[in-house]
Amino acid sequence: MKQPRVDTVFLDRDGTINIRLIGEWIVREEQFELLPGAGEALAALQKAGMRLIVVTNQRGIELGLFTEDQLARVHERMKTLLRAFGVRLDAVYYSVPGKGPRTKPEPGMLHDAKREFPDLDFSRSVMIGDAVRDVQAGIAAGCKTILLVTGEKGPEVLAEARAKGVNADFVVETLSDAAEIVLKMNAG
Repeated sequence: MKQPRVDTVFLDRDGTINIRLIGEWIVREEQFELLPGAGEALAALQKAGMRLIVVTNQRGIELGLFTEDQLARVHERMKTLLRAFGVRLDAVYYSVPGKGPRTKPEPGMLHDAKREFPDLDFSRSVMIGDAVRDVQAGIAAGCKTILLVTGEKGPEVLAEARAKGVNADFVVETLSDAAEIVLKMNAG
């Protein structure tokens, strides 16, 4: 049986689209830097007709490290940097952990997107992220999942996934690798 074409890609933010600051939070827009190849990867997905939606937990707000206004400025920088590659994000959702079922590993932000985009079909969607909670949210919503395992954090993330019995559909090192898989899913 042929797989349905992918038309929506959900993306975690830190460690997936941008460089994760180890031991720090991105609190100012100038701290936000795209990962190498991220702009090109998202451009390829968008060019193939896919909707791009960012879903990001932002615990730093809860901890009082930054405000929602500061987060909005960081997200504006993300959009500006991606526009240089011809990428226009369809939506950006964030959740403050501890605030209920919107926070990953719960699929609430994905369901927020479904309300905004009624034609969204989770069986035609992929969730890409660098944490087990990203995969869990994607599975809970009924999406295909891709886990990014990069750098020193990679083995730790894989060990956590095994310990929790969480199996992503694909495990890759970069967003470029993930985009290639999604594009192949639509080619076959």
